[in-house]
Amino acid sequence: MNVSAKAFTQLLAVFGCVLALALSGCKTANSLNSKFDTTIGKKHKVTNVHEAEILPAHLRRVALLPIHKGRYDHLDLSPIEQNFVQELGKLNLFELIAVEPDKMEELFGVERYSSVEVLPTKLLSKLHEVYAIDGVMLIDLTFYNAYQPVGMGVRAKLLDGHTGELIWAADETFDGANPAVSNAARKYFQTQSTSAYPLQRTQTVLHSTARFSKYVAFALFETIQGTH
Repeated sequence: MNVSAKAFTQLLAVFGCVLALALSGCKTANSLNSKFDTTIGKKHKVTNVHEAEILPAHLRRVALLPIHKGRYDHLDLSPIEQNFVQELGKLNLFELIAVEPDKMEELFGVERYSSVEVLPTKLLSKLHEVYAIDGVMLIDLTFYNAYQPVGMGVRAKLLDGHTGELIWAADETFDGANPAVSNAARKYFQTQSTSAYPLQRTQTVLHSTARFSKYVAFALFETIQGTH
């Protein structure tokens, strides 16, 4: 197979950078990733996870409640909430029911509940009555940085819709300035996400909280038992 002089030169450049990486470490890796849009180096893994030994067999329908925004209540998180619904739905672990804020207001008089507050006793029974759910997912936005490189902190809990027992929980902060997070986010867009702009460089995931939230949701929810 013939290789053009330009392609050969580029290949040599990449090889040289890889060799330099082996000799000088993370700084070179970051430079290489930026220049050639690669994801060489350590990838962030979500580790702050609690889960039951097995997912309950009766967990067939799960209600995903609106994200609790806390001190970020002034923000419109609609695109981010949609991404969380999509990423959780992709796992096909259960039938997902996304409960809208206006429906929450109608049923409970509030749009959102935090995963750490004392929940009303009627929450599970009412959701079961309306949606016939077997589980409830609550999510909190704990950190949000819209400036480049973006960052997002998320706490999530999955409760048994019949007993209220905790099935799964994760609490993680994703800082786009962290090279391991940057690598993992861009790797996600290379391998897991389809983009309307396939030639767009993966670094753009670190410039948009909406795009970054797709990676965050994927990384968080893939820790649920049964997704591997």
